[in-house]
Amino acid sequence: MYDVVRSIVFEVALFERGDVTVVDASYREKGDVVLRCSDYRCVARELFISLPRILGGGRLGVDLGASRNGLAYVWNGRPMLHAVVDWGTVEEVLRKAEGLQVHIGSSPYVDVKRAISSLGCRAVHLVDELTASWSRRWLRLRYPQLEEDEVDALSFTYYDGVVASIC
Repeated sequence: MYDVVRSIVFEVALFERGDVTVVDASYREKGDVVLRCSDYRCVARELFISLPRILGGGRLGVDLGASRNGLAYVWNGRPMLHAVVDWGTVEEVLRKAEGLQVHIGSSPYVDVKRAISSLGCRAVHLVDELTASWSRRWLRLRYPQLEEDEVDALSFTYYDGVVASIC
């Protein structure tokens, strides 16, 4: 499971006491985040739901696609999590994204209404994908391990966009 967590979290220290301790439930039951699963999608979901609650706030970037969706979590200007997930995972993370600023990429090719409806009456920052594309090259150079969907989601967190709420 360590490799799965490492593929989602930006910085991981093994067997060191850091800010947040993530543990595998099959080995230990005490930690800040106790993971009871080991597949990529489940671990990503648990981390994107748990870490913002522990750290308190931050920004969640969402890049919606036809079959693949990028997620990125930034706290105090520092990237913390990144993942490429399916729609069900995005929907669950959005439903439980309390206290987060949610930044979703908006373009003529993306239907953001479905994602916004998962937020309830909470506000969302709609970021023009063309505007955010200016930072993609820099982000790809800085974080070469990220997939394109993750880079896009991360780029959205650095723009305020237009704030909207659908109730």
